[in-house]
Amino acid sequence: MAKNTQILAILTLFSSTLFSIITPMAFEISSALSFDENQVIFINSMFLMVGAISSLFWAFLGDKISRKILLIISTLEWSILTLLTIFSTNFFSLLMFQLITAIGFGATLPLIFSLTVDLVGSENRGKKFGDLSAIYVLGNGLGQMLSGFLIDYYTWQIPLIIVSICGLFCTGFLFLVEEPARGAKDDLYKAIDESALGLGYKIKFKDLKQIWKVKSTIWILLLNFAMFISIGAISSFFISMLKNDYGVSSTLATMFLIIIFGSQVPAGPIFGKLGDKKYKTDKKGRMKIVFICLLSGSILYIIAFSLLFISNEFSIVILFIILALGGAFLFGGIDPLTQATLGINPPQIRSTIYSLNYLTYTFGRSISLLLLGQFFIAFNNLYSPGYFILSIMALTCTLLLIPIVRLLPKDIDNIKSEKV
Repeated sequence: MAKNTQILAILTLFSSTLFSIITPMAFEISSALSFDENQVIFINSMFLMVGAISSLFWAFLGDKISRKILLIISTLEWSILTLLTIFSTNFFSLLMFQLITAIGFGATLPLIFSLTVDLVGSENRGKKFGDLSAIYVLGNGLGQMLSGFLIDYYTWQIPLIIVSICGLFCTGFLFLVEEPARGAKDDLYKAIDESALGLGYKIKFKDLKQIWKVKSTIWILLLNFAMFISIGAISSFFISMLKNDYGVSSTLATMFLIIIFGSQVPAGPIFGKLGDKKYKTDKKGRMKIVFICLLSGSILYIIAFSLLFISNEFSIVILFIILALGGAFLFGGIDPLTQATLGINPPQIRSTIYSLNYLTYTFGRSISLLLLGQFFIAFNNLYSPGYFILSIMALTCTLLLIPIVRLLPKDIDNIKSEKV
């Protein structure tokens, strides 16, 4: 099992690197290919949308092909198309290559989450999803680091070549994965015939009626959608924001990114493990921690990004880094806890639930990028006002946690008693 999870972790790392590789080079790419910088935001948003939609296509193939085979095919596809992206000559060719790349990208994370549920027992999933969340954040940062550091010395094509090569190596490693049986680690439920579970990570419309009975799950999906609309773009264009709004060099902006969002790497495992511990004594324990993280993180973000409007003196910059770092750390604990909470659902409908969850936060992040692009235009090509507004929106998402905490214990009891 350790070998399987390690390979999936490596793939998670470089898949998230793929998503974040072009955003720190928004100015350089737009200048080289002669289009407006805000169009890079549009490309990044469309990349996510196509990835989300294509995940349904890969899930359909899952009826006949194993998740391992799907991962091999999809990883090979995005690796090759990422390499071909270096031949872009204008906005439309860059958009085309990125959208085709997104088709392969769309299969990766849903299938990794699906395999992880079948590799890890229910009481340890918070920790495991915390590890994956940390690796995903690390990969996102790695993509921005590659671009942020290298763009001062090389052309924009070099980071893409590096990610493509890493993807090809991941394709080879996937041949070593041993695919687990569906429901192999479910100790909350009676044994279920695997033929009833299916092979794909997909949305089954017949499951929607059953999912609707689990009200807390519906509210968690709504929470993730709203939350990623609010914070989905925060880290993606952080380097571009510092470069564009405050004249910070690409190298220094990248260092600030590492300091601030690097805090999310330990946050996932820390809060995941804390959530697992609380869950053993309180069924609402994980979501109570989510409430604390979301409320406190939003407030720290609001204060931090408001400081950027006041002054760029050294003391203000240091205070901004401290506050933003604290906010990023707290937000880093949310995703593994919501993922683990969704794992309490029966295996028969869990595939559909995780597919819906993937779609909600992917479309939410995509909308967040589009909003940031509109704010960028509305505020005379400045990113920071949009960051401030998105942080306020994140604070309002705490209201969605009230029905989740109220409904979750009853839903868990109903699931265990097979009323769902």
